[in-house]
Amino acid sequence: MLPLILDWHIFRHTISATLVVVLAFVMLVSVFALIDELRGNYTFLQAATYVALTTPRRIYELLPFAAFLGTLLALGNLASRGELMVMRVSGVSVSRLLASLLLPLLVVIGLGYLVGEVYGPKLEEEAERYKTKERYSSDAIRIQGGYWYREGGLYMSVAAISEAGELLDIRQFWQDDAGNLIRTLQAASAVYVPGADAHWILKDITETVIEPKQTRTATRAEERWNGSVDPQMLSVRILVAAPKLSVNALEQQIEYMQREGLNARSYEVAYYTKLLLPLTILGFNFLAMVFVLGPMRQVRLGLRLTVGILVGLVFKYLQDLFAPMSEVYHLDPLIAVLIPIGLCWLLALWGARRFV
Repeated sequence: MLPLILDWHIFRHTISATLVVVLAFVMLVSVFALIDELRGNYTFLQAATYVALTTPRRIYELLPFAAFLGTLLALGNLASRGELMVMRVSGVSVSRLLASLLLPLLVVIGLGYLVGEVYGPKLEEEAERYKTKERYSSDAIRIQGGYWYREGGLYMSVAAISEAGELLDIRQFWQDDAGNLIRTLQAASAVYVPGADAHWILKDITETVIEPKQTRTATRAEERWNGSVDPQMLSVRILVAAPKLSVNALEQQIEYMQREGLNARSYEVAYYTKLLLPLTILGFNFLAMVFVLGPMRQVRLGLRLTVGILVGLVFKYLQDLFAPMSEVYHLDPLIAVLIPIGLCWLLALWGARRFV
């Protein structure tokens, strides 16, 4: 019976502290985001709507640090009241205390999955659509510089995509196996036809065929294109940056880029960062417990907050450091993501052996 009471006691304090930290962080970050958005060409209500739609993504980004700070404050509160000392004297081991933290951490990880995989990417896409529509008073999303898509010997540029998934102002460049340009095609629009025989219908076409001794140009009303991409995939790639995509969308994007021989490292870094989020949260909270049981057992709340924020910033800076190193120095993306997480776990294990 006593272990269950202990688990519930730690669960209640940890969850409540974590939720308070999440709420405080989200409110603070949202205020700065709102100020930044108000510099754009739309009203306060429109900017507030955009910030509200992107809030789940902000929660997801802040979750590891909020969980760490929440655990640090919750266990610190128990330590300042002597409750942790009583638990330790009663024979509760460090591993048992860590096990008691697993339930609130599972709740936090579940929250992270909901906002990061289920609701976040969809709302992020909707937010970008809304922002573009309100800023430019158009249902079509104009893409500065065009969005380039590659599929085998085809290189395609899309100038805009409508809310219904229709592509606008398309230019296709076809190459042979030797890399020679053999055909160009310009279409005013393209409509997707779903189903077992899914395909695109290109409309208002001007085609140029390049032959060794001559060039032929022809126009026609429409033509079928059997592209493997669909409007949803294009929309996600155009609107949502790699760190904001779901794991499933990242997998699809990585598979596509590797198939076409493109550099997918930024997407791989985002993929492994999301995939290893539970390991990050567990390592952070193990470190928080070691801090409270060791060198920060009797310190005041302000110092705990300061240390928690500093540790979170250091971890964030390490993530931001090794992610571009993956691109510049061809470091394996998995290794780039694992280094900050590994350092967090090593520091926690060292602290457990040294102080606890």
